Amino acid sequence: MNKIFTILSLTLSTILFAQDQVAKDVLDKLSTTTKSYKNMTIGFDFIFENTNQNIKETQKGILILEDENFKLEMDDQTIINDGESQWVYLTDMNEVQIMEHDPEDDMMSPNKLFTIYEKGYKYTYVGAEAEKGKRVQIIDLFPVESGAFMKVTLAVDAAKNQLHRITMHDKNGGTYTYLITSFSSNNTIKPFTFNATDFPGVEVIDLR
Repeated sequence: MNKIFTILSLTLSTILFAQDQVAKDVLDKLSTTTKSYKNMTIGFDFIFENTNQNIKETQKGILILEDENFKLEMDDQTIINDGESQWVYLTDMNEVQIMEHDPEDDMMSPNKLFTIYEKGYKYTYVGAEAEKGKRVQIIDLFPVESGAFMKVTLAVDAAKNQLHRITMHDKNGGTYTYLITSFSSNNTIKPFTFNATDFPGVEVIDLR
């Protein structure tokens, strides 16, 4: 009986190691591809769901990334960060808040979201599936230290080595999904700054 348990244990260990190796290979290719771009312009659907509270909310957004700089445009706000200052424009109030960029407080900021797998997470390969005509590889990430999210699920386009979908699972049954709907790279983009003249009558609140 002990021999059977030993064999089963070794078999399970081998399978888990193989899954982890596949996950590492997928993430390594994803990282290499992502770092090869000078900049990225990403269109996405943001979906928040909590089945326990019967909530489902959807917004569309556009994210422009270059190095540590980003511009995030959504229905109700625009966030711009140039690595030193961050502007948060609230559409319904026609108000912009300006604050200093804090590199210690941006783990979930947009420019970190698409490289979240690189630090602070263990990973395992779940499998491959078809989604919207693409073959995607599913990887679950689990934080090494306890935080706001208990799991992050990545769906990686197997043909392009690009992120297709990111879903973050919180401890209260909520999921935050970013589904990528368009992607382009190495574009000519505008400076990462807020131009008040583009927003007549905007109220500026400088918190720096």
